[in-house]
Amino acid sequence: MHIIRLRGPWQYTPIATTRWTKNQQSEETGTEVPKPGTMKIPCDWADSLGPDFRGKVLFQRHFHKPSGLDENDTVRIYIEQVNALADIFLNHEAIGSASVEEGSTFFPIEDKLEQYNLLEIIVDFPLVNDQSGQLVTNEDLSGGITGEIQLEIVTADPSD
Repeated sequence: MHIIRLRGPWQYTPIATTRWTKNQQSEETGTEVPKPGTMKIPCDWADSLGPDFRGKVLFQRHFHKPSGLDENDTVRIYIEQVNALADIFLNHEAIGSASVEEGSTFFPIEDKLEQYNLLEIIVDFPLVNDQSGQLVTNEDLSGGITGEIQLEIVTADPSD
């Protein structure tokens, strides 16, 4: 397996503040949010958005299609950890979701790759209070992409 880590600067754009409802749904509560910027991933957003920001943030990163792919190779996006919920898009197409509760996950993308690609992850870290339903979060961190994001290239076994 060959791994390409998607670290470095990611663009981020806060979308809205949110709260977790009794029915275990995220509900937007406002659109007055901090300004967009860049941050190095993995990290939580405490230094960029403040440790008390609760809401949805769009993270974006471009990458080139890996070279030298064989038609039988599998290419996937691996997401180690987000806090707390995330929807993942490749080239504006939904490819899956992730959460603290589910842990690390990956999504095959070899049939969705273009020469130049846009990975978008919308992370939601809603406000939880005594009126909220249960939501699993990493209480030691603020919201964000708190684990590695990587492209994994799994080479087909020639003996298959």
